[in-house]
Parts: sequence; structure tokens; C-alpha cells
Amino acid sequence: MSEPRNDIDWKTIIRRIKGGKCTPVISYQVTSHHFSDNQGVVRVWADEVAYPLSDRDNLARVAQYAGLTARDTLSAKEEYLDFLKQRLLDRAKDELEPDQTDFFLSTLENELLDLTFSEVAARLDYPHYENELDNPLRILAELPLPIFLTTNFATFMEDALKAAGKEPCTEVCYWHEDLRDDVPSVFEEDPDYEPSVEKPLVYHIHGLDAHPSSLVLAEDDYLDFLVKVSQDTDAIPTRVSQALADSSLLLLGYQLRGWDFRAIFRGLITTKRSSRRLLSLSIQLKLDPEGVDNQESAQEYLERYFDEANFEIYWGDTQSFMQELWEHWES
Repeated sequence: MSEPRNDIDWKTIIRRIKGGKCTPVISYQVTSHHFSDNQGVVRVWADEVAYPLSDRDNLARVAQYAGLTARDTLSAKEEYLDFLKQRLLDRAKDELEPDQTDFFLSTLENELLDLTFSEVAARLDYPHYENELDNPLRILAELPLPIFLTTNFATFMEDALKAAGKEPCTEVCYWHEDLRDDVPSVFEEDPDYEPSVEKPLVYHIHGLDAHPSSLVLAEDDYLDFLVKVSQDTDAIPTRVSQALADSSLLLLGYQLRGWDFRAIFRGLITTKRSSRRLLSLSIQLKLDPEGVDNQESAQEYLERYFDEANFEIYWGDTQSFMQELWEHWES
């Protein structure tokens, strides 16, 4: 079959970026190369928690099981973050020269429980790119955008913005009431704060690793998240709701079958979009081969699915899209 075509309206996208009317929505998969096989990582965790079912690469279901067998749901989230930190450290041990890193890695290992996943990743220089602009987040950080939405619980977007000389502010979604007591809002700490190019907002839709209770990880978490954001208008800051409603969105790195995509697309995007049907883009990394008998029919289905919300599909990976976007931006 022929390769799907990308007839992207670059002129409109560039115009929206220049006008501050473009909002990226970023999946954890955008920088998941620090785990070359993310599903493999989930399967290892499934083994660690003795997950008994066959769908051992389904993070939401493995997390659901872990929450039922752990002391409580918070413990399961803390243990998952500890597991990821240890995976990063083990990878570093395999990749780095022992005679140069023994002291560094042993020191890091001793501090592992006191550090967030983001802090461990930063010390180990993950995600690492030889060329800064090979990093899709670094390109995003160079664009004059005031708001970045992400379902990644790490602070990789904030790090990219700081590298670009900006001062990002971090906010999490209050998808359950206890979070309001645990995680202060930047809008409450500074009522005059308005996201800007110089001080952009990074909004973590599904939680932040510094606050494990904020993670949307298990199936029940996603269901609670959907109920909360659909019923409580205060769960999402007004400025974020405005961005969802009246700007062009760039969905980066999502798969149609993933819980993270389904929760934000059905729970946030399609319910909060304005009637103006502004052009938006979904970056489709690849078709999920599971259950796909006819690739061409599957592509047509996805195009119809996204077209209902006025989303165009860019067939390719996020890094290729960002490189192409950067070329159009520079020209």
C-alpha cells in the first residue's frame, strides 16, 4: 500500500504559533527513548508486582493490580517511581565506564529514595541528544508559546524551557480534592501570574513525580480523572481551559488505544473545544499493529475519527514532525 500523505497546513500552524494561539499537548512517549522499549519496562514491573494476567504491557491495568496488592494506592505509585529510577540507574551502569563512574553512581544510588525521577534523570543526563535541536522538547521551548500541556509526570519540558533561557512555572491538575492541600497552585501563590513566552506555564495533566499522589496511573485513576474534569470547573485553571478551547492544539506522541490519549481527548479536548473548530494536529507515531488487519482502512478510520474534531494527522514520528516544523518556522 502507498505511504500516507502529509498535507499539513504549515502556514496556519506557523501563524497560530506567532500569535500565541498554539498549545502543545505532550505525551511521555515524546522523550521515551531513555527506555528504548517502554512496553518492555512495563512488563518488567508487571513481573515485580506478580501481575497474574496476560496483558502485562498495559500500564494502567498493572498499576491497578499493584494498587490492590500494595498497602495503598499511594504506595503503588511511589513504588512505580522507585522502579523507574532504579531502571535508569541500571541502564547507566551498563552504559558508562566503571572506572570513571563508580563513585558517582554509588553516591546516586545511596540518594535514590530522596530524589524524584526527574532529578535522577537530570543527573544521568536523560533524555540525552547529541544535538540540542534533535530533542523535540527543545524545539518547542524555542517557540514563542505561553502554555505547554503534558501527560508526562517528569519535568523534561521545564528543563527544555530553562535551557532556552525561560522561567517556566509548573502546575498540576487537581483531579482529586486532596491535591489542593498537598500541591500549591501557581495561580494562588501569584494571583497576577499570566502565562507568557518568558514565563510559560507547564501544566501536568496526569500528575508530577514530586507529588506521587497526583499521578494518574491506574485504570481507576483515569476514571476518577474523567469524572472530576467533566463535573468540576475548578479542576482545570481558567487559562488552561481557554487554551484548550480557543487555540490550535498539537497532540505529540499519543496512540489511539492509550489510556492517556483517551482520557484527555474525550475528557478534556472534545468537551472544551469551542464551536469555531480551529485546526489542530495529531502526531501519529505509528499504527498499533495489534488487531489491525488492513493498514489502509485503519488509516482512513483514524483520519475520520480525528476529522470530527478538526484534527489533521501527521503520519510520522514526533521528532520528524518537529524538525519539519522548525524548518518552516526558520524560513
